[in-house]
Amino acid sequence: MAGGRAAVDVTGWLLRHTPPRPMVVTAPGGTSARVAVERAVLARGWRPALNPARTNLLVVAGHAPWLEPYLRRVWDSIPAPRVRVDVPEALDERLLDDALAALRDPVRQRTHHTEPVEDVFMADRAPDRDGLTLDELHVPLGPVLAYWPAGLIVHTRLQGDVVTAATVEVAGAGTATGDAFWSGADPVARRLDACGRLLALAGWTDQAVVAQRLRDAVLDGRPADGLARFTARVRRSRTLRWLLAGVGHVTDGPFAGDALTRLYGWLDGTGPPPDTRWALDHLPELLAGTELANARLVVASLDPDLEPSHHG
Repeated sequence: MAGGRAAVDVTGWLLRHTPPRPMVVTAPGGTSARVAVERAVLARGWRPALNPARTNLLVVAGHAPWLEPYLRRVWDSIPAPRVRVDVPEALDERLLDDALAALRDPVRQRTHHTEPVEDVFMADRAPDRDGLTLDELHVPLGPVLAYWPAGLIVHTRLQGDVVTAATVEVAGAGTATGDAFWSGADPVARRLDACGRLLALAGWTDQAVVAQRLRDAVLDGRPADGLARFTARVRRSRTLRWLLAGVGHVTDGPFAGDALTRLYGWLDGTGPPPDTRWALDHLPELLAGTELANARLVVASLDPDLEPSHHG
């Protein structure tokens, strides 16, 4: 008995000191909820997670019943302790309070057993560029990923870690129930939102947070104090140039350039306005030949918005 109580005490101590690591995923029509959740996460000082292996708090912004099988697969890959929070519309911050309490409750966590992931990537055989025959994996990206366009699924074929081909699917088209959040918003706020998502995926969490804070200031009609300083710091980063230069390169047209060019255009307000139709049409060719590790950067640099008024 004493040993059992000691184990419970140790577990309880560990859970009480477990920092929440939310992974926020967006259902179609859930951008408003996603932005509200990101505000609350920033206010609480929580550090977001980029993937299921590093999260313990799966936050679903928006509501889409067709998304449940995908969410289940992700949920099953999250190690304990773990909690899921659904924010279908406006955020009630008590949801996050309850989630933190559940994350740190040994009794509630004992009922959350992690089940094995049933999904297995299918492998074929195909010749590579050197004439060798290698396994070709079929790997879907989305729709349940952090900093990922709501409802987007990119079906990729891989040889090693290189995308050999890709097709784009807009899942749940026409089922979104929320408003097109960016339609009436200041375009500066959307550009800062896109900057934050791209910087987060590039691993520069601190400046991603700055971008989100500036975005929220613009959305609130407050002065975006520090915008010039943020822009200068991002432009000075050699590491960021090394990471993004050449990624998702477009040879001509209004979107000519790479992920770095597009980021700088968002910072300066000199780039073309977002064009979701163009992004969806050109993603397959832009992803072909790209390393899988860069595929999410390519998508984020195009910032497609699949909410109703932007997807056409």
